Amino acid sequence: MTSKLDEISEAIGSLRAEVAGIRRDFQASEQRSVESSRRADLHRAAVHKRVDDLVGEVGELRTNVETMKTDVADSKTITDEVKEWKQRGVGALFVAGIAGTAIGGAAVGFVVYWWDAIMKVLRAA
Repeated sequence: MTSKLDEISEAIGSLRAEVAGIRRDFQASEQRSVESSRRADLHRAAVHKRVDDLVGEVGELRTNVETMKTDVADSKTITDEVKEWKQRGVGALFVAGIAGTAIGGAAVGFVVYWWDAIMKVLRAA
């Protein structure tokens, strides 16, 4: 009977060792799962922070673009006015050029006419 009792004791000891091993494996697996979950949480938090930063930057860019749109519209108005002034200036220069040419031509005609008259008087004398 001792041998049977020893076998039973040995089987119980073996079962206890197996259960303890399973318990250790289960705890290690659970700890790895908790650690993996913690790392995933940290990673998600980092990703969310980056996304939040990007949302803030996009909001700032949107604000800057809206501001620039109004500035560009104002600049376009001013640029159009300056272009009109330039066209008017070129037109005024053209008119001034024609008027100057006409006055110059009249002056030359006057001088030639009187020069001829003076030369005829001088030849006759």
